[in-house]
Amino acid sequence: MRIVLLIFSLFFFFSCAKQRVVNRLEGRWKYTKMLMNNGEYIEHSEVYEFEGGDKDDESGLPFVIYGQDTTQWTYQVVKKNVIRIKNSVTNSEIDWLIEDMDKNSLIFRVAEGVVFLDKE
Repeated sequence: MRIVLLIFSLFFFFSCAKQRVVNRLEGRWKYTKMLMNNGEYIEHSEVYEFEGGDKDDESGLPFVIYGQDTTQWTYQVVKKNVIRIKNSVTNSEIDWLIEDMDKNSLIFRVAEGVVFLDKE
């Protein structure tokens, strides 16, 4: 009985953690810079917009990148520190590993380096 209660408690805790990530992501974020793996910084001026919703939405939640071109994506919080970004047109997926996140900034790692976003 204790094991069942423990498993249920862990499931509930991780489920709530993923919803908190979705809630924090909701809104517009300014993509300011990226620290490449070779140590050089690259400046950016794109805006990322995450729509909120239920973390368990199997089709993903809307995510739009405003830059030279506007592109439509979806995102899912796979784990409390992993966000999966999908493009349905190109069938591409990118996993972001969240390094740090608060209400005003988001830092995540991708294959090319570390990305810095600031809340608008």
